[in-house]
Amino acid sequence: MFEWNRDTSWRQGHLLDSKAIAAFQLTHTANPEQTVVIVASHDCDLSQAPDRERNVEVLVGCIVAKGEGTFTHAKTARKLHVEFIGEGGFWAEFEAPSKVTIDKVKLNAFTPRSDSKLSPENRNTLQLWLASRYRRSAFPDEFEKRLKEETLAEKIARAVRPHGNLISGVFFDVDEGLEVKRVEPDDTYTLDIYVLHPDEPDYMTAKKAAEESVQKIQEAFNNRLLKPTKTWKYIELRFCEVFSEAGLTYQQFKRLKRWQLDHLSLAHDPQHPVLTE
Repeated sequence: MFEWNRDTSWRQGHLLDSKAIAAFQLTHTANPEQTVVIVASHDCDLSQAPDRERNVEVLVGCIVAKGEGTFTHAKTARKLHVEFIGEGGFWAEFEAPSKVTIDKVKLNAFTPRSDSKLSPENRNTLQLWLASRYRRSAFPDEFEKRLKEETLAEKIARAVRPHGNLISGVFFDVDEGLEVKRVEPDDTYTLDIYVLHPDEPDYMTAKKAAEESVQKIQEAFNNRLLKPTKTWKYIELRFCEVFSEAGLTYQQFKRLKRWQLDHLSLAHDPQHPVLTE
């Protein structure tokens, strides 16, 4: 039996090398030859003694040719595309159901891969994505129903999806965070939408993409909910603007809830509510 060392070299976001993957018999179901395994457990849990925290959670994913924008920046809770940097850099895909547990003591016999790692920014993205699975936002059911019935969820998706990695996310402020029960069409939800874009590597290109998305979203809401009766029905879009990641204040961020793209891609009827971070 391998001895436990509290000063373990393993951290959240580290990759298992080929020897560790083989030892734990971890294989990606669809693409076994492209298997990649990442540590999902938090650093604090990794440092706990085995008698308190015996297992380590890992995600079994696969290498992909490139990141698909819909799945970058933790935009969906179901799937993540994230880039690893270094000599052996690559893009990888992870899905939430692919999480498994392995023995911490046995893992301590191996060392993480040294040729590929997450940047600090992408490690944060991994954390946000992991958290989104368990902290899905509580948008009112009636609000989500109105978005779906008026095909606005789909139209938001169409506005954002073509720009892929140039859009960091779409964030909602519904009724200024208050929980208000609304029933009649004239009893409208108020909605502020923030379309967030990265500052790097090309600020102006990302800003232009976000502006195009905002224009299409505004047109969709106006055409569906304002123009037919000249007054807002169901949802009043008060605000839809572009913000850069550096330009959004912490005070603003605290009020907002990410509208996960899972909302926009599920075809099940009835749709299962999907949460945000």
